[in-house]
Amino acid sequence: MKNKLEISPVMMSVFLGGCFLALIVFLFCWHLRQSELSYLGERESVLRGDLEQLNTWGKWTVDYVKISRVIDHLSRHKLSEESRQMLTEQIWQISRSYSIDPLLILAVVAQESHGNPQARGRVRSGKESGAMGLMQIKLETAQNMAQHFNLTIETAEDLMKPEVNVAVGSAYLIRLIGKYGKVKEALIAYNLGHSAVDRMLERGQELPTRYYERVISKYNDLARLSF
Repeated sequence: MKNKLEISPVMMSVFLGGCFLALIVFLFCWHLRQSELSYLGERESVLRGDLEQLNTWGKWTVDYVKISRVIDHLSRHKLSEESRQMLTEQIWQISRSYSIDPLLILAVVAQESHGNPQARGRVRSGKESGAMGLMQIKLETAQNMAQHFNLTIETAEDLMKPEVNVAVGSAYLIRLIGKYGKVKEALIAYNLGHSAVDRMLERGQELPTRYYERVISKYNDLARLSF
């Protein structure tokens, strides 16, 4: 005769109670572990953000030093210490705000005026072209651009102020980059005028690249200098 294993209600209650307690302990430990993992994930995210911010600040610092060194090189004592510091701050801010390489702006300065804030452009005949200052901006172009930046430019002499000239010249260059979507076409338009470039593109003519190549050559020279 087979023995039947009988489980009393008390034993069953104890067994079920033990299982229930074990389940509660498991869920509690699981919840603690998930909370810990979530906390670690949040901390990792914060740390990554901090590192990215530090990298950004580091890049901004390097850019500031680059700009300062290049301006000092280009100016060759033609700018006061106050003007050099102001230009460094200005170009640094422009490069941050509009995501443009500051050395590109300075390469245009090098090509246009060789860093001379009193430079006045001339045509082949020797007559003044009307282009003035560090980035060789003409009064009409400057006045059109100044409307968007709350700048007051009444006379050509206003363009001889380095901080005004660079603000307007950089804005014009940035607008051309936005218009054409490429630095090459933008630089050619900066030199020839956007109307001339538009006509050439409409006719399918090949754009002259001499100015662009000169600016890029100066850009590369300045990049080597700034490190």
